[in-house]
Amino acid sequence: MTNYADKLKCIVDNQYLISMVPVDELLRIGYELGLDKNSRVLDLCCGYGTLLKIWSEAFGISGTGVDRCKELLHTGKKRLKESGVDHIMLEHGDVTKYCDSTKYDVVICSETIGSIENTFKLGEKFLKDGGTLLFQKVYSLTENVPEELSEFDGGVYPISKLNKRFNSLGYYITNLATGTENDWNRYHTSSVRSDLEKIRKNPKDIKQKNRLDKWNDMHFMYRMPFENQAMFCLEKI
Repeated sequence: MTNYADKLKCIVDNQYLISMVPVDELLRIGYELGLDKNSRVLDLCCGYGTLLKIWSEAFGISGTGVDRCKELLHTGKKRLKESGVDHIMLEHGDVTKYCDSTKYDVVICSETIGSIENTFKLGEKFLKDGGTLLFQKVYSLTENVPEELSEFDGGVYPISKLNKRFNSLGYYITNLATGTENDWNRYHTSSVRSDLEKIRKNPKDIKQKNRLDKWNDMHFMYRMPFENQAMFCLEKI
């Protein structure tokens, strides 16, 4: 019974993950990072705060999530309250202007903020010496990236080139988890359902309809066959 309940809980959490990396892989990363009740984690661009919620329930961490989408944060706070998770705070704001004197064991950069270099500089402001920077990034499955995909996602590179970029900034990949085809489909169809709901409420919104059509085209023509996403654990020497 417990096994089934745990699996069902993972499915629910998956629905609120703005990531293609599955829950079981995020749990593995947390375990291998040695997270426990003394660990403090900051998630920049946290969305619903789902990763913080998962790690708090599994390992007892405390932490903070920051995002500028009030709707996502509202749902995230509601889920935290319903689950009795009281060691996670979700804050509304621009991550580039976020101020915090706390130094964290782990800083998660869930999105690229301007550039990889700028993203790392932002994360480092809040990271303890010897801490781990987690960076979520899409990557190309092929060395020859289709131009349409690169333009749509603002620059996509194979892991070999990303690794060199990380190394040039003094970081090394110490762990990583990647998405699966099922997780891509979960992420995509969740967005489609959200878009359809908005269009039904406002059928004359042509821009939303065009966005949905483009999103579908890009997913099935380029993202699924040529792209994946990874959560990179990065540390300095």
